[in-house]
Amino acid sequence: MDAKKVIFKLDQLAKERGTTIGNISKVILNNLELITNLTIYKVADLCFVSPSTITRVCQKYLDISGFSELQILIRVYLNEQEKQDKDEKEGKKISKFTEIKDAINVTDALIDIAEVDKIVRTLYSTKTVALISYDNSVKHAVAELAEKMNLIGIPPVIINQQTDLDYFTKISDLNWLFIVISHFAENSTTFQSILQLKKNGSKIALISMNKQNKYSSVCDYWVKYAVSDDDPLQKIKHSANFSLLYVVQVLFNRILKNDKQRFAKIIKTLKID
Repeated sequence: MDAKKVIFKLDQLAKERGTTIGNISKVILNNLELITNLTIYKVADLCFVSPSTITRVCQKYLDISGFSELQILIRVYLNEQEKQDKDEKEGKKISKFTEIKDAINVTDALIDIAEVDKIVRTLYSTKTVALISYDNSVKHAVAELAEKMNLIGIPPVIINQQTDLDYFTKISDLNWLFIVISHFAENSTTFQSILQLKKNGSKIALISMNKQNKYSSVCDYWVKYAVSDDDPLQKIKHSANFSLLYVVQVLFNRILKNDKQRFAKIIKTLKID
């Protein structure tokens, strides 16, 4: 008999509550791996029946020769399930990889290098660079950009709370560049703060999804990245996060390409002379 059919039959029999056959079937189903390593006597003890009852269940209800064949079929079933689970996991990995790859390809086409270079030129001409982000889902990208900027001698201020941003709206001026990193860029309080930063003469760069938003309407520069579709829940998916990291890398590369001294800084920092 087919292994899956035996398991299906046991599942049906287990629904006969209050009966001996129902109890035996339930015990077997709940202990499949254990059953494959036990003798018929141990299984009988688990089910509070005699070994002959186990044999009778196998022959009469499962249509198999006996307990030994049941063990073989259970092993086959468990191996099939393990392979199926492995295939499903591999399929999910491939699906995620395809999602990420497609989003990065679209992001690559979306990125306006001239816009990125404007950020780079402003970055060189300002005294202070600040990274604004409250969203935990993008903190990895903020950390990545901050680490890279530290590496080349441009340590940024990291603003991850509204109270901190409120403080900087009072002291910033035309010598500041604020880089806002946000998937959706729709926080009203932050938007008001950005307006104040603009009034102070500071430059604002935005890195966000390719979707018109409040921030993009007032920012000086906007670098967009793509996700695999328009579903807002993409925020928690892989394509948005990897696309954002790709933008961070592009920005870092342009910083280096526009200033030879930055290469010297990295060489000195990493001691690769």
